[in-house]
Parts: sequence; C-alpha cells; structure tokens
Amino acid sequence: FVTFQITGVYFNDPVVSWRYVFLFGLVPAAAAFLIRLFIKEPERWKKAAHQQTAKLSELFSPQYIRLTISGFAMAVTALIMWWSCNAFIPVVAKGLAAREAQILGFDAFATEAMGQQWVKTATNSFNIGGLIGTLLTIPAAKMLGRKKMFFIYYFAAAVSIMAAFGPDLEPHTRLYMYFPIGLTVFGVFGSFTYYLPELFPTRLRGTGAGFTYNIGRVAAAAGPFLVGSIAASGTNALDSAMNVLFWVGIVPITGIFLLPLVIETRGQALAD
Repeated sequence: FVTFQITGVYFNDPVVSWRYVFLFGLVPAAAAFLIRLFIKEPERWKKAAHQQTAKLSELFSPQYIRLTISGFAMAVTALIMWWSCNAFIPVVAKGLAAREAQILGFDAFATEAMGQQWVKTATNSFNIGGLIGTLLTIPAAKMLGRKKMFFIYYFAAAVSIMAAFGPDLEPHTRLYMYFPIGLTVFGVFGSFTYYLPELFPTRLRGTGAGFTYNIGRVAAAAGPFLVGSIAASGTNALDSAMNVLFWVGIVPITGIFLLPLVIETRGQALAD
C-alpha cells in the first residue's frame, strides 16, 4: 500500500520513484535501531546466550522434530498461497483491464493506463485485507487456540481463492475479491510472529523459527518462474493465470489436512 502511494501518487515517475521506496525503508530501520538501543534483553535470553550455540541438526533430533514439522507445515502452506496470489496480481489485473478496454474501444495508451489503475486496485485490496487479517490473528489465537485459528484462516482462504477465480465474475468484482484473499492468505502471516517462537526453547528459538519459515520460502521459490512463463503466453495469460490460481485453492485445504501434525501452544508456558 505504501509503495503504491509513493510510486503512484506522490512520485509518479518510474525513473526516480523506486529510489523513494528504498528511502522510505529507512523508517523501519530507524525503529529497529531505537528498539536495540532502548529495549533490554530478557534475563532468560541472557542466560541462554551463555549456553552452547544451537546447532541446526538439533531441530531434527527426536526431542524437537515434531516442533520443526509443526512450524514448517503451517509456514510452507502460507508461503505457497501468498507467493501464488500476490505474484499473479499484475497478470490478472492487466488481463482483465485489456479485455474491458477492448470492449470499450480504448486505444493502447488508455488501455495501459487502465491496466495500471486496476493493478493498483487489486494490490491495495490485497494489502489492506492483509493488514486487517494480520491484526485479527492475535484475538483469534487467544480465544480459539492456534490450531483452530489456522483452520479458520486456511478454510476461508480456500473459499476466497476458488470464489475469486472459479465462477464468471464481473471484472471489478474479481479485483475486489483480492480483499478477502488478502484477509486470509496474507493475514495468516501475523500468526508466525508468535507461533513459531512459541514452539522452541529459548536456546533454539531464533534457529527454529528462522529455519521453519525460510525453508518454506525455498519450497515456494518456483512460483516466480511459473508466473513469468504464464505472463509470456500473451493473450492466454489471463485464462492460464486464473486457472492456476483456482487450483491454488487446494493448497490451504492441504494445510488443513496437516493440522493433526500441528502442536497447540495456547496456554502453555514457553520452554526454557
């Protein structure tokens, strides 16, 4: 959302706008610096820091393997969903705009302008939904528990994705369907900030949370290559993208079937 405000509203010049996006990135960096400066490390962490350095292989030991599988199962599901839905936004939005512009008899310049505007609409819908969904994971996890929270988000994600890319919808309706997709597909990421650290003891917390999340990113790395291949297919790009996205709805359903492997951390004390 902020990126589009910078590049599309305040600095609508592709030559320099990306530089202001990077400049804006200094804001969270400054916040992180202030946190490091003024926030004290907890005593539990200080004690753990003097212990033997955690080894990656420990995550696969009999003591911790279930924790590793639990975190990885939920993270890889969310990452594949997110990469698929987010990466195809330009292909879908521009494809829908091109078809609508052809019906309306627009020239090439007007078609391109419409495409950019529709990409902005879809992206903002996705990101605003994601912001709200991220915040909602906290009360949902507190009231229902982590496993039920994951079930609700993944079930709603499957419904949203298949409803957005399955039936024949009016183009603007399809664009705004990115809001419920963002609410669920993007929103579930709010849970990983607390769920993954909850799984592991202090000594392994950073290693475990980092590994289970980032190995999921490796699994989702094929997504951009698929997007590029479909985007290069020309006039068939929109139909191909929507067909792929409809079947992406199976990914959160797979995540639901993985829930028996997930460890519930609600109400449990953090391991030392």
